[in-house]
Amino acid sequence: MRNEMIGAVVRRAIEHPEFRRRLAEDPRNALTDHGFALEDAELAEIERIRTNLNGSGDDVEQRLVSIAEQYGVNVKT
Repeated sequence: MRNEMIGAVVRRAIEHPEFRRRLAEDPRNALTDHGFALEDAELAEIERIRTNLNGSGDDVEQRLVSIAEQYGVNVKT
């Protein structure tokens, strides 16, 4: 279930740039506002992903697609 939830968050971030921006700024509120109820371990994983994305000069959307694939989500961009 953990991978499915994280994959759903990553998919939403890919598909909705505004959610992606809010997720980067304030993950807990962004997730709550979009109806995600994550456990502490899932939140920690989202925070790890968020930190990795902030430190990268690469295309964020492409990095998110790669992350989604790690969680079993097939995203077509």
